[in-house]
Amino acid sequence: MKKIIFFLCMIVAGRCLALDGIETFRAGLLAYQTNGPDALLHTWYTDDEQDKVADLKKRLVTLTSNLGEVVDTEVFAPKEIGRHVQRLYGVIYFQKRPVWLRAEYYTIEGRGGFISLEFSREASDILPLETSVVIH
Repeated sequence: MKKIIFFLCMIVAGRCLALDGIETFRAGLLAYQTNGPDALLHTWYTDDEQDKVADLKKRLVTLTSNLGEVVDTEVFAPKEIGRHVQRLYGVIYFQKRPVWLRAEYYTIEGRGGFISLEFSREASDILPLETSVVIH
């Protein structure tokens, strides 16, 4: 029951914070930690974006299916890339390894939403150059 209540709170919080990409991004990651990929995608995308959601879910489940449970999540290095677009970075820490995420969040005329989402097991595929770590 706690998970259902948390899930519903995350959806409402995500919709209420639609103009703040960082908090919406964070809410989605927390929803994933608690209730999996469906919760994340429903926090970030509207019902009229179901085609996009179905494709993202399929790719995300394929990428994460053998990584174990989610241990933690983190949002970092947000960047304003214009008056109306934020680039957001995050990581979902699974038991076996992290999955890195990059999203762009667009706001205009009192509305906001995600316009792109990319994810990878490889940090160098996602992170900005100044954040990436090179290990020799």
